[in-house]
Amino acid sequence: MQFSTFLPLWLLLACAAASLFVWRRSLVDRPPARRWLAHGLRLLGAVCLILALCRPYWLSSSDHLHVVYLVDVSESVDPEAIRKTVAEIEKANAALESADRTTLLSFGTRLAATDAAGLKKLADEATAGTADPSARDSTKLSEALLGSRLAFDAGMARRLVVFSDGSPTTPGVESAIRTLRDEGVDLCFRPMEGLRRPEAAIVALEPMARVAYRGEIVRMRLRMRANESMGATARVLQGGVAVASTPVKLEAGKETAVVLDVAMTAAGESRWEAELQPEKDWFPVNNKVATTITVKGEPRLLVLHRDEKQMRPLARALKKQGLELELRGERGLPDTMAELLAFDAVILADVPATSMNQRQMELLRRYVSDFGGGLAMLGSENSFGLGGYFRTPVEEALPLTSRYEKEKQKPSLAMALVIDKSGSMDGQPIALARASAKAAAELLGAQDQIAVVGFDSETKVILPMTSAADRGTVLNSIESLQADGGTDAYPGMVKGKELLQNAVAKVKHMIVLSDGQTPENDFTGLVRDMRAQGMTVSSVALGAGAAKDLMQMIAQEGGGRFYETEDPANMPQIFTKETMQASRSAIKEDLFASVVTGDHPILSGYEKTQLPYVLGYVMTQAKPTANLLLAAETGDPLLAVCRYGLGTGLCWTSDLTEKWGGEWLGWGNAGAFWAQVFRGIVRKEQSSGLSAAGSVDREQWLVNITRRDEQDRPVDRVKWDVKAIDTNGSDVPVSIRQTGVGRYEAAVNLAGRDRVNLSLRDTDHSLMKTLGWQRDYPAEYRLDREPDPAIKSLTAFDPDKVRADLPKTAVYQDIAHWFVYAGFAFLIGGIAVRRI
Repeated sequence: MQFSTFLPLWLLLACAAASLFVWRRSLVDRPPARRWLAHGLRLLGAVCLILALCRPYWLSSSDHLHVVYLVDVSESVDPEAIRKTVAEIEKANAALESADRTTLLSFGTRLAATDAAGLKKLADEATAGTADPSARDSTKLSEALLGSRLAFDAGMARRLVVFSDGSPTTPGVESAIRTLRDEGVDLCFRPMEGLRRPEAAIVALEPMARVAYRGEIVRMRLRMRANESMGATARVLQGGVAVASTPVKLEAGKETAVVLDVAMTAAGESRWEAELQPEKDWFPVNNKVATTITVKGEPRLLVLHRDEKQMRPLARALKKQGLELELRGERGLPDTMAELLAFDAVILADVPATSMNQRQMELLRRYVSDFGGGLAMLGSENSFGLGGYFRTPVEEALPLTSRYEKEKQKPSLAMALVIDKSGSMDGQPIALARASAKAAAELLGAQDQIAVVGFDSETKVILPMTSAADRGTVLNSIESLQADGGTDAYPGMVKGKELLQNAVAKVKHMIVLSDGQTPENDFTGLVRDMRAQGMTVSSVALGAGAAKDLMQMIAQEGGGRFYETEDPANMPQIFTKETMQASRSAIKEDLFASVVTGDHPILSGYEKTQLPYVLGYVMTQAKPTANLLLAAETGDPLLAVCRYGLGTGLCWTSDLTEKWGGEWLGWGNAGAFWAQVFRGIVRKEQSSGLSAAGSVDREQWLVNITRRDEQDRPVDRVKWDVKAIDTNGSDVPVSIRQTGVGRYEAAVNLAGRDRVNLSLRDTDHSLMKTLGWQRDYPAEYRLDREPDPAIKSLTAFDPDKVRADLPKTAVYQDIAHWFVYAGFAFLIGGIAVRRI
C-alpha cells in the first residue's frame, strides 16, 4: 500500500490531543473497560478518515492491452499499401483477447479517428485521384505520434503501432518517440510501400549567381528525380515563356542534373521557373520550382496603354537614353508584389480604373509607399477622374487629384442615378452603391444637378433633382438608400426620365445599375424616346445574374457606355468615370504653352528652355504635398511630382502620343527630357553596406542582416522601418532585433502564405533593400526524402504476435473508500459501545 500524499497526517497530532482532552473531561458513567473500548473505536475511526485523505492505493500490473494503430495516408504512400495495412490490422485484431481494446487513427496533414471501412474508401479515392489533397499533402508524423497519446485508456498496457513509409515532412520524430517511451508506451513500426505509380519531380533550381548584370549569361542547374526510368523535357521559363529547354533521361531512384544557360534580358528582381515535362507522371504539383535573380542594369519601366502601339515612339526615344520600357495593354498590371518589383516604375498612360481590381490598386499603392517604386499617370480620356481614379488607392499615391473647380462656361449637367435596391443588393453591394453615388455627386460642379431613384418591386425617389452645390442634402439623402424587395427596372427608368425632363441643364444623363433580371417591358422604346429628347443613358451590369444583354442594349440605344463587373468594389470607379465623361468638362483641347512653375532635379537644365506646347490636357487639382513643376498658361497643372512613403508619384496631365503630345514627341530633346523625368521617380534601392540573406525554420522566415558603414565598420542601434506583405497585399507580422555587433535578425511569420515580400529600410541613412520568399511545392511530393532514422529503429511489428512481449503496466487501484468505510464503522461502533 502507498499514499498519494502525507500532508493530512499532521491531523493525527490534533486527533491525539483531542482524544486526551475528551478522555479527561468525559462525564460518562460507564465501567472503565467499556469507556476504553468506546474511546479506542472512535480514535480508530478518526485515524481511518485521516488516512483516507492521504489517498491510499494498491499498485498492481495489468495483462489487458490497448493497441493504437497509427496509419499513414499521405500522398507518398501507395493506395495498395493502405489496403494491405487494413488487412494486417484485421489479422492482428483477431489475435487479441476479448478484454483488449483497439483504436484506429489515420494521419497525413492531420490526425483523425477512422475505421477499416474508412481506410478502404480513402484508398479507392486515392486510386481514382479523387481524394482530398489538402488532407494528404504532408506527413506530420511527430504531431501524430504525440496526438495518439490521448487515445489510450488508463489501466491497460499501451502499444502504438505505426504504419508509414517513415518519411516525415516535419521535424521532431525522435523527440516524440522519446516522450512516448517516457510515458510507458511500447512502439512498433511497420513500413508501408511508397507510391508505385510513375512519378517525376524537380528537386531544385540552382542559379550559379543570385546577382547578375543585364545581358549576362547565368547558368542554371536543374536537379530532378523519378521513381522509374523515363524520358522528359526540362525547361526554364520567365513570365510563362520558355527561354531554354533540353531533353533529359531520368533514371529510377537516382538524381539527374542538367544545366541550362539563360541570358538576363531585363533589369530588376526577375523570377525564373524550372519546369519538368515527363513522359509519365501522377502529381503535376512537383514539376515546377522557382527562384529569383537580381539583375542589375538600366531602370526598367512598365507602361500600360489601351493601345500599346501608341507608346512605341516614346519607347524608342527612351531606349536611346538607356531606359527599358515594357509595353502592355490595359489589363497588363501584375497581380502580385513580386511581379511588380521586377519594374522600377509603373506608367499608367491610357488605362481606366475599371481595368484593375481593388487588390491590384492597393498593391500598386503599396509598391510606391512601402517598396519605393515609382508611379506615373499620363493624361488621356481614361486617366484621373475621367478614368474613374477619384478616391482610389492609385490617386492616393499621385500628386494631383481629380477634383477641380468646374468652369462656369462649361455646359451644366443634370444626372439621374437609377439604382437597383432589391434584396440581392443587400450588404456590401448596396453600401458600395451609396458610396458610388456620393463620389459621383462630389465630382459635379455647383451649376450641376443630381437625382437618385431606387427601384426594387416598386420605385422610390431617394433624392429629387437637387443642385450639386447643396452637398449636405445630397449626401444625406443618398445615405437613406436601403436594399429590399424584387427587381423591376422599367418604372425606375421612367421616373428618372421624368426628373431629367423637368431639369434645366444643357446635358442630361442617366446611369442605370442592376444586378438581376427584370420583367420584360418596352425598354427600347423608352431609351429611344429619351435619346430623341437629348438625354443619354449608360448602364452597369453587376454580377453574373444581371441582364447583360438588356443593359448593353440600353447603353447602345441611349448613346452612353456599358459597364460589366463581377466585383461590387469596382462600382465607385465606374460611377466616377461615367460622371466625368458625362460632364464633358475635364478635358481642355487647344494649343497651350508649358510654363515652368517649380524647381526640381528632374527639370535640371530645362528651367529656361522653351518647352513644347501641348494640344490638350485633363483638368486636375494639385494636392498640398505636390510640387507643381509645369503648368498650362491657364494655371492648370501639367507636370507635378510628390513623395509618397518610400516612393515617388508623378502626373503629366497631357499625353505622350500624337493626340496631345505631338509637339513634345517632335522636339529634339524629348528623349533626354523624359528619360530624366522618369529616372527621377524610379525605385532607388540604395543598399551599399546593407546585406541580407534569409532561411526558413518552422514557418518562420529568418532574415540575417549585416549593416556596415563606408569604412566597413559595423553599425549598431539602427532604426529600421520593416514591412512585409503577402500575395494579396495584406500585412504580414514581422519583428526585428539586434543579434550582435552590426548584425540583426528579422523574423517573418509564413504560416498560411505562399509568397512574401520584405522591405528593409535604415531610416537614418536612407538605405533600403527588398527581398522575396516563395513557398516551394509541399515536401510531401519530393522524391528525395529519406526515412527518419528514429522511426526505422523501432521494433518491427508482426500482426501474429500483437500481444508478444506485453509491456508491464502499473495499475493504480484506489482504496481510499475502504478507509472511509472502516472509519465510519469504527465511529458507529464506539457510539454503540457507549450507549448499550
